Amino acid sequence: MEEYSNKVEIVSLDVENGSFPPAPTHSFTHPYPCTKIMFVPDTTGTMEDLVATTGDYLRIWHIKEDGVELRSLLNNNKNSEFCAPLTSFDW
Repeated sequence: MEEYSNKVEIVSLDVENGSFPPAPTHSFTHPYPCTKIMFVPDTTGTMEDLVATTGDYLRIWHIKEDGVELRSLLNNNKNSEFCAPLTSFDW
């Protein structure tokens, strides 16, 4: 939706059962519709779990046990009051 009430929900695979839980493990609001979401899963348990989203800006989110926090907001549009959607990125 082109409103500021969008949400991103994260689900985790139950490796033992090979299934997803009935409810998301994390959820957070996103100010603009996501055009792309990428994550850095850490199977070794040595790195932070990060999720990157695009929409109006590139946002880096830190996924913690007790919630999700915005780590970085990257904006390259400093010369205009309007911004074009960021539709893709690579990590």
